[in-house]
Amino acid sequence: MTPLQILPSLPIVRTLLFLVCSLWLPDGIMAANSNSDFDTSIYGMSMQRDWMYDSSSIAMKYEGCVWGYVDDRENMGCMADESEDGTTLWYMMANCRRAQVAYSVYAASSGSSNCRNGQFKESFVTRDGVAEFAYNLGYYGYNSPISGNDVADFPICEYDNNGYYLAVGCASDGSFTIDRFSDAYCTEYYDTYDSLSNFNSAMKSLKSCYNLYNSNVDESPQYSLAQYVLGNSGSCSDAESAFCTTSSFVTNAGSYSGVGRATSKLSGTGGGSVTNRLKYGLGTSMLLGSVVMFVGILFTNRKKRRAMMHRKFRNTDKNKSSRKSKSKSKSKGKSSGKRSGGIFA
Repeated sequence: MTPLQILPSLPIVRTLLFLVCSLWLPDGIMAANSNSDFDTSIYGMSMQRDWMYDSSSIAMKYEGCVWGYVDDRENMGCMADESEDGTTLWYMMANCRRAQVAYSVYAASSGSSNCRNGQFKESFVTRDGVAEFAYNLGYYGYNSPISGNDVADFPICEYDNNGYYLAVGCASDGSFTIDRFSDAYCTEYYDTYDSLSNFNSAMKSLKSCYNLYNSNVDESPQYSLAQYVLGNSGSCSDAESAFCTTSSFVTNAGSYSGVGRATSKLSGTGGGSVTNRLKYGLGTSMLLGSVVMFVGILFTNRKKRRAMMHRKFRNTDKNKSSRKSKSKSKSKGKSSGKRSGGIFA
């Protein structure tokens, strides 16, 4: 086979390498697509919320106020994304916190959820403040004790014309307050301005059990209050606040034994089957074949270049020798002509 015939096979080599890489994917990932019993906890908390779509009822229980991070810093009166004068450190700009709502979520596979311990799924904390939380409950919920009207006058780090800035804060007992801060970004607490007794009384109504989704009323969890509330929240554990409860998944994932169990499940999912052995054997042989083909192409091209160089040098030597012979013959012809002309003269 000539090098020109081998070169068109390079796309085939790339295709074979792609197939080899796909064959070497972890068994757990391939098994997760074909086995519904596979433990997806090794890939993070977001893979553990299938219960949201498998439940007939989802409910929440309000836990308390938590000073937590926000997603939208611009609309929460936080520090800008950059410091033009270079005096503000990056972590002071990124880590913006405001008063958030901590709540626990419960779900039942059949019937209605009553927020019992056996139905507990996870603790959450909002990321866009208590005002957005109240608005979602009032607009998308049924018989909500709070609404957007209750939080319409809540300040968002606003100047009070007395040298201080007002924003929603958290008291030590987990209730919401209006606090005064001495800086323009509401990070340095000064004192409490308003205890918000009426609003906190309404929030206590959510401590019993408030429905977020019911299969008898809502079309699906995606089009229910659960989607709007959970979609704007993040996971919360007791390491962040006493008002949060660490789920069993987080407990297992954070321990050595939990990691070991997840790893053993990953490595034990069809690892010793005949199919996997054939897969790895085929992938190895294709990889070796690709390497051999690649090396063969390199050596073939190298031999071709050497042969071309040799032919070039030989042709050059022949041309030089032919030019020399021609020049010699011409010089001989001239010298003989001069001799003959002198004799006859």
